[in-house]
Amino acid sequence: MLSKKSTYQPDLSIVIPARREAKRIGKTLDELAIYLKKDKTLKNLTTEVLVVAADAGDDTGGVTLSKKNKFENLKLLKPGAIVGKGRDVAYGMLRAKGNLIIFMDADLATPLRHLAEFYNIYQRQKPDIIIATRNLRKHHPGKTRIVISNIGNILFRFAGGVWVEDSQCGFKMFTHEAAKICFKRLTILGWGFDMEILAIAKAQHLRICTRRVNDWVSVPDGVFADGVLKSSTKSLVELSRILSNRIVRRYR
Repeated sequence: MLSKKSTYQPDLSIVIPARREAKRIGKTLDELAIYLKKDKTLKNLTTEVLVVAADAGDDTGGVTLSKKNKFENLKLLKPGAIVGKGRDVAYGMLRAKGNLIIFMDADLATPLRHLAEFYNIYQRQKPDIIIATRNLRKHHPGKTRIVISNIGNILFRFAGGVWVEDSQCGFKMFTHEAAKICFKRLTILGWGFDMEILAIAKAQHLRICTRRVNDWVSVPDGVFADGVLKSSTKSLVELSRILSNRIVRRYR
């Protein structure tokens, strides 16, 4: 596929935020390279992989570049000093060239098979956005995290105006146009960016499709390793910002 603005537009872009992922990103990229070549759907597509590595003092970038020969198009993006996951995801999404753009976590908590599943859902239904959702009671370890996650999602339905069972799963696919519309308007650069992106999509009248991911796994030392209570407190502050932005119609 060729874009009017570029001589190269891959079928699919995969954005992977990778803050301090030197110990994990190599294995993740190895598995992704094998999957892209073997899957009956994706092996026929042109793809680009963008690893977004903030300056964290480790060798995430070096490990990423060592895997370059495994992909037809692998890029390392360096957005600068650590700011937040939202900044890193937005940095990659706004630079991705794919007709479809998906971001996924470096810990592979959502199995790679869902890449092809989401691609096929798009081909059948043509939504603007497809998001993975989880059964939080089943997948979150510990009662505290289950309670906090459920309360957070209820509050988001009110503050964000989007009725989804789980807004925080790090596996979401956008059309090229939807990605640019949503991430150009992003104001939250931390954990709450997932919620704001959906609120923006709702305000822009984009069609959101959800897909339950029943084989999501909680990975030890995964991307939620900053601490449940600390991250949840930040998310509450960010929810209030989302509600305020909706009231003043900033997302429109």
